[in-house]
Amino acid sequence: MKKDTGVVLVSNRGPVSFIEGDDGFSLKKGAGGLAGAMDPVARELGEEAVWIAAATSETDRKALAAGQVEKLPEELGYRVRLLDIDPDTYSRYYDVVSNRMLWFANHCLWDELEIGGFGEAELEAWEAAYVPVNEVFASAVLEESEADDLILFQDYHLAVSPRLVREQRPQQTIFHFTHSSFCSEGYDRLPEPVRKGVIEGLLGADLLGFHVSSWVNAFIDCCEKTGHSVDRERGCIEHDGTTTWVRAYPIPIDAASLEELADSETVRIWGDRFLEEASGPTVVRADRTEPSKNIVRGFEAFGALLDRREDLRDVTFFACLYPSRQTMDEYRRYLEKINETITTVNDRHPDAIRMFLKDDYERTLGALSIYDVLLVNPIMDGMNLVSKEGVAVNRRDGALVLSKGAGSYDELGDYAVKIANALDIEETASAIERALEVTQDERRIALRRARELVEATKPEHWIYSQIDDLESIAERGEPRSSASPRTSTGTVS
Repeated sequence: MKKDTGVVLVSNRGPVSFIEGDDGFSLKKGAGGLAGAMDPVARELGEEAVWIAAATSETDRKALAAGQVEKLPEELGYRVRLLDIDPDTYSRYYDVVSNRMLWFANHCLWDELEIGGFGEAELEAWEAAYVPVNEVFASAVLEESEADDLILFQDYHLAVSPRLVREQRPQQTIFHFTHSSFCSEGYDRLPEPVRKGVIEGLLGADLLGFHVSSWVNAFIDCCEKTGHSVDRERGCIEHDGTTTWVRAYPIPIDAASLEELADSETVRIWGDRFLEEASGPTVVRADRTEPSKNIVRGFEAFGALLDRREDLRDVTFFACLYPSRQTMDEYRRYLEKINETITTVNDRHPDAIRMFLKDDYERTLGALSIYDVLLVNPIMDGMNLVSKEGVAVNRRDGALVLSKGAGSYDELGDYAVKIANALDIEETASAIERALEVTQDERRIALRRARELVEATKPEHWIYSQIDDLESIAERGEPRSSASPRTSTGTVS
């Protein structure tokens, strides 16, 4: 990266959130892979970086008003700007449009959730909340940046922002990364103003990033269907006399830090506790209660396996889950369905599934450290870091069961028992069965090779590869990286 190049990081959620206590405000690290990947790079850039995000909670807004954000450079080493957005507007931007319309489109969940279409309320939320919030972000970017800075927008919450900045500064170098999957068919069912707004908004960027080639290709498909000129070999879309490049950047985990945490006393105590509770082999999953994670079918498949294999009824399924987006009806209903399914399976096979419903990362790592089988069976998933985290911390030569819908399948599919169709309960049951029967030597070899792969890249490699491509685009008009990333052939099963 060039010296003195300014970098503006832009995301809905910032690197930290505020917690209010009797002694004032304290900080909590931002959740998810985005904060973990971007924060170390922002710290390294120091004064050359600024991170723009929304104040996503009432506590964040109070901390902002109290001047706490101004103190963050002392803690983080770089500036943070939090945007105070009207709570009702923010709710419609976040819940109605971002996490209902766009998230469900990106994961092709319309049929899964029996959503037939959208009406005036959703269109009003798009026009009166989503677009205006993107305008607030774009204005902040223009205020915080110079014309030669690199702008890195993050995720589907800010799909319109690249175009808004481009309209004001045609020569700005702009990047947008989508952290979810992308489903061309999902966009077919969005109202035309939303579909058109998202695609044209993203095409305001010089470079678009997705985790894997499947999502790159799906976005190019969507652009082609909407009448844009695409060049698949070069990986770009031509529009309005300009070019937008599209590339895959698989996000890694910080394996070294994770392994250090997994070796802590608390995590080991949790791991030992799980083993004490188990009467035989263990199956583990760790997820948000998110419909795209396909949790219900995973439990149904496990129940079906126990139904027909009496000799496997000593297997215990530990599920470390935490509630997600409970302000939305679809998510509340999905959590109810999870509970109902667990009850149904446990009625037939008492205590076969043991769920822990709380965001307790050390407990989750304890479970990941002791699995014999890790079940990762999403319908669609941008990456799925749990599959990588499990590989990094497991100490029992556990086998990974992985559906092709997970972005991580491109990297880990060669070392996993695969599920080709995540909607097929019997296929999922058979995959768990095969994983339980894989020999110890085969499991050890597969885990070792997968761990070597996971440990080979670091979060800073991920973001610096994006910055290198942006600098190359600014200099010579095209990225350095190839348009044809590797995909897995899946050789274990």
